[in-house]
Amino acid sequence: MRRPSLEVRGGVHDPQLLGELGNSNAHQPPPPSAHGGGRRAHFPRVADSERLPERDDTDSELEGRSQDALPESVFLQLMDEVHLDLLVPGTRRNYVELALRIGRRPWEVRHLEFNCLEWHDVDIEEPDGSVRRRRYPFLVYWMQKVRRRHKLPLHPTDVDVVARQQNHLRQDFRQWFDADGQPLSERMLLFPTPRLTRANKRGERPYDGSSIGYWLQAWLDQFELADEHGNGFDRSRVFPYAFRHTYAQLRADAGVPLDVLQALMSHQEPSTTQVYYRTSHPRRVEAVRAIAAKYQFDLTGGRVRPRTAQADLTARIRAGVGSVPVPAGQCHEMNNVRADGRGCPVYYRCFSCKFFTTDFAHLTELRQLRASKAQQLARLESAYDSVLTPGPLSAANIELLRQEIRQIDELISKCEADLGSLTTEEKATVEAWLHTKDRFLAVIPVAALLAGRHHVDQATVDPILLTEQAR
Repeated sequence: MRRPSLEVRGGVHDPQLLGELGNSNAHQPPPPSAHGGGRRAHFPRVADSERLPERDDTDSELEGRSQDALPESVFLQLMDEVHLDLLVPGTRRNYVELALRIGRRPWEVRHLEFNCLEWHDVDIEEPDGSVRRRRYPFLVYWMQKVRRRHKLPLHPTDVDVVARQQNHLRQDFRQWFDADGQPLSERMLLFPTPRLTRANKRGERPYDGSSIGYWLQAWLDQFELADEHGNGFDRSRVFPYAFRHTYAQLRADAGVPLDVLQALMSHQEPSTTQVYYRTSHPRRVEAVRAIAAKYQFDLTGGRVRPRTAQADLTARIRAGVGSVPVPAGQCHEMNNVRADGRGCPVYYRCFSCKFFTTDFAHLTELRQLRASKAQQLARLESAYDSVLTPGPLSAANIELLRQEIRQIDELISKCEADLGSLTTEEKATVEAWLHTKDRFLAVIPVAALLAGRHHVDQATVDPILLTEQAR
């Protein structure tokens, strides 16, 4: 088998992860049965009375039922701490919140193992071209539908929910753990049924699907849901599999590329993911980009003639002109465009380059980049005369960061001024989209899912991440 290429622009380069991430077609063999030889795989057997796993019913997804996705306003109401606190503390609360966050199939959530988290050091390419090693959490779970292992990159707030459930089990079911707080069984689940049966002596059996449905019904009976217009929302539309459809639909609406979303959902075919990009519900990002194209400017503040995406692609193919995405904007430098973003002649000094353009659609990225630069500057200033040797070179590095921050501040001010000049309708469209991005956007190594198999020429981001600040 040919070894896949590991080069991903703006992503990660971690060969150890590639065999287990994303939408790989190489299925692993099913877990050995209790009678099989060798060491058992750490994937759960599920039914008390059966040795074969129960069927993972995913018919609604196969039928492309993206209409089952909950509206964003309803999703945010469900994720409201006031409403989540109405759930019975412990397993019920933690299960529902995690299911809302991670978008996995109900079977997969119920069968998560107790030790379902892995942390990996991954090399992230920074906007200036440097590579920085960071540590990221991943959820490891078994996909019963296709019988293979999968890893999903998580946000630290998702990890907090898992840790909360682990601590709950350690406190309430101490008989399942050793003196160090580790489970006695390697197959112990994160959400085991508390029924003390012969087959569940060590927390290896899950709740059945009907229990989850009961939890949701009892929870929803305690408060009212409203749609985006303030009208009552039908609570029957809130069911476990709707969380997965919502996970996908919100990301599609926020502009996540199809191949990235396909990898996050672990769909085997892009057509399964495509249903979330419905033509009857145009993606908000396209509407925003159409407005923003008229307000694109370069570092001097001059306007750039707008192009449609198709016209830009045609020009790139015909003459090597057009643009390629770069952090917080677009690059129009001919050699870099011809090299598809890998041939910058000035080593990605975007904020000093006359070929760099941006607009208010990139406000979220500009603000995040500004915060990152400010953090780097603070660290360098605190290290001056301690770790850094005083002198012209150290001073120049610090001054360079200061100048970049000033330049980014000017770009942000220009974008905000352009945003204020829009019509009331256009401004409402753009601000709603930017508000969603500000609330949900967080950079994670999604590119690891695509290494060697897909080329992503947009920022690899996961925009549906709730935080306390967002609420």
